[in-house]
Amino acid sequence: MRQIFRIMLSFWLVTAVISCSALSDATVTVDNKTIINPDYIGNGVQWDPYQLDYGERQLKISQEDWQKLYSRLDFMKPQFIRVMINTTSVIENDVLNETKNYENIAPILEYCQSRNVKVVLGDWGDRMVNSKTNTISENNLKLAARYLDFLVNQKGFNCIRYYNMINEPNGFWAATDENYDLWKNAARYFWSELKIINLDKKVSLLGPDIAIWKTDKVDWITNSVRDLDDAIGVYDIHTYPSKITVNSGEYTSILKAYKDAVPHNKPIVMGEIGFKFVEKQDEALMNENIARAKAKPYASVEDSQMFVYDYVYGSDMADVLIQTVNSGYSGSVAWMLDDAMHRKEQKNKLKVWGFWNILGDEYFGAKEEEVRPWFYAWSLLTKYMPSGCQVHQVSITGNVNIKAVSISKEGKNMMAIVNVSHKELKIKLSSTAMPVLQNVKKFVYAKNQLKLEGDHDLLPNKTKITLDLTKNSVQTIPAEGLLVLTNFDY
Repeated sequence: MRQIFRIMLSFWLVTAVISCSALSDATVTVDNKTIINPDYIGNGVQWDPYQLDYGERQLKISQEDWQKLYSRLDFMKPQFIRVMINTTSVIENDVLNETKNYENIAPILEYCQSRNVKVVLGDWGDRMVNSKTNTISENNLKLAARYLDFLVNQKGFNCIRYYNMINEPNGFWAATDENYDLWKNAARYFWSELKIINLDKKVSLLGPDIAIWKTDKVDWITNSVRDLDDAIGVYDIHTYPSKITVNSGEYTSILKAYKDAVPHNKPIVMGEIGFKFVEKQDEALMNENIARAKAKPYASVEDSQMFVYDYVYGSDMADVLIQTVNSGYSGSVAWMLDDAMHRKEQKNKLKVWGFWNILGDEYFGAKEEEVRPWFYAWSLLTKYMPSGCQVHQVSITGNVNIKAVSISKEGKNMMAIVNVSHKELKIKLSSTAMPVLQNVKKFVYAKNQLKLEGDHDLLPNKTKITLDLTKNSVQTIPAEGLLVLTNFDY
């Protein structure tokens, strides 16, 4: 009898294990007692003054379109926005003309000021340095500091917290032409000018703002720490990884190399983030991207991400953001808000990367003004990852296609799980210490799953859910989909 009992017990145990395995494809475990980031800055988007001159026509953004932009961003609730300009565009005969083109930047900063959005203002680098003579332009740097003073002190835009001197200085395309010492000298001189006018008490530098694909540029971080740590309030990098790099999880190890080089008392953020199909495994996607750009009348073939029209770009951006957050970064800025901001090649060839083109009705085609799917994925992970939130430790077993993040603030929680596989997956959510969450909203981002209302609002798929992870919870996530569970009451 004992032998029979042992056999039956073994059978029951094996059956139970098989049943549990069949119930879910992966397990997401939240350790909310372990905080990997106690004070997250927030997520947002790049929002630059608009080009407006499109060769064939000069356009103007109407008040109606500004209000449409504001309403759409209010749904997203950005916490962190990057605004880049060429200060030399407001310099005439070596003299600063602060009011020139002010109407182009003012609506952007007015929005950020009124919504308490932290802003990185910066200069692309035009004529701030001369890479051929290896010299900095002291006059232009001085005037850039004065222009910042005009915006912060005279116009009252204290939403500007950080300044980014020269975009991606490690690039051959940058004003510095990959020269670290030239960038360092420009940043150091600009900082000295801020100190003279006491702006260093209100604004710190953000840098080195390098574009990276591998771990071979960490020296830009270590050198910045050595030379400029007193001036740099937030360190940052830009990444445009390949889809295979992110979906495989290799992206995390790249991120950590740069995070580990930053002092423990300083945050690091992602100053620009988007996808480029640079790896051999993504060659078919690159060819498809080029073909789509060629077929689009106003798209730059050289610099467009044509998958912004596809739902998969939203789940991929969720994947890249979740890995960035879990690697200890304190914020991410998506490239970019609006196609109408930047041209490439010719004036009417745009960098198609945005959530929309606000001048679609006026010039580029009415369809282009509509909200594209990835806006909703990015918005969920911006809206429900508020400034000041804590990021919890999360572990995942069972499937490499699943990534997850968990945050909390003032008794409210958000969990996001992305599935980058081509099939629907069942996910077991578990935690030994997370409290029972009441009045949870469930959002499902996937094709044919969004509950949309009006121009841009996304409604939860379910509401008033009680979520008890101590008893496990099994959730289904569509292929290339994102699941967001939150009890934030907005």
